[in-house]
Amino acid sequence: MTKTSAPATDALQVLQVRWVFGSVTAALRQQLVGFWLQEGALTSADEAWRRSWEVACVLQEGDGGRIAGVCTVAVHMDEHERSYGFVRIFIRTGSRAVGLNVRLMERMIEGFTALAREPGAPHRLVATIENRKLERRAAQRILARLGFVHVGTAPNGELVMQRGLT
Repeated sequence: MTKTSAPATDALQVLQVRWVFGSVTAALRQQLVGFWLQEGALTSADEAWRRSWEVACVLQEGDGGRIAGVCTVAVHMDEHERSYGFVRIFIRTGSRAVGLNVRLMERMIEGFTALAREPGAPHRLVATIENRKLERRAAQRILARLGFVHVGTAPNGELVMQRGLT
């Protein structure tokens, strides 16, 4: 479990990154749906519920506390019929602090690297860069440090990054 500190509106809070892929409980699923809807990250309860099945790790306040962020990985098949993970991260506005997204990514990469030894498991992670701030050189260096490389541009103009797991 990774611990880090992040500034909150009026106090310093301890946040924990928990790996939950494949073991999201009904209670956590309800929290996730509420989190995404309340934060405006998703506008449909149906989409939030569907995406709750893709949660790899969560950023939480204390042990089992309020959700501050989520990393999801949707597993898809590519044109060569090999699975890959499509990565998304969302951190609540009031909990955003330098390094928290990296901590979520590190824990997610660690978990999926361990799974990559299983037959049929994803052997790479893919992310499109929706946030224009992540196109900056400093952000690209951080993504490179995490093992991501630029592999193309999506039809909507977003950068496509990829990282191998094996």
